[in-house]
Amino acid sequence: MLLVANGFVEQPATELFTRHNRALFNFLAWLCEGNLSEAEDLAQKTWVKLMTRCSDYRPGQATFTSFLFQIARNGWIDIRRSAYHTTSVALDDAHLQLPDDDLSTEQLTMLGQQQHRVRAAVMALPHAQREVVVLRFFAELSMEEIAQVIDEGFETVKSRLRYAFAKLRLSLDATQ
Repeated sequence: MLLVANGFVEQPATELFTRHNRALFNFLAWLCEGNLSEAEDLAQKTWVKLMTRCSDYRPGQATFTSFLFQIARNGWIDIRRSAYHTTSVALDDAHLQLPDDDLSTEQLTMLGQQQHRVRAAVMALPHAQREVVVLRFFAELSMEEIAQVIDEGFETVKSRLRYAFAKLRLSLDATQ
């Protein structure tokens, strides 16, 4: 099936899914504070919603990735508005990038500890700052794309990242 409706995109849906689903899921896992089943549900709902919103996409105004992430973020906001979810599951290391096989056991242990510190520091950020950090570094969106996803100005995104970096630096320096 092609998502060519109204000039949307010229790639098969499976190719779009393969290319974007991992980043989408990771973004949602961070938004859902580690609740992986909620992130999976939201990712599925995002892809379904995308099929119904094809005509809303304007290639000149936004990239496909920012359009997709905006749908995901809006779905997450809708769920938060309807009911507050208090259950949380820790993010599995299986969802993090795996290190090279060449690392020693000691290096793997140190890497795992470092990942844990970074994850804890990011999760401790205020939501607005955590969201831009996750979109920038885990979903690899540009600053312009982040501004489109969160429907804020470019300068607001820059400011949130700057404040987030300052807090992360303090937090990570304190844990070393």
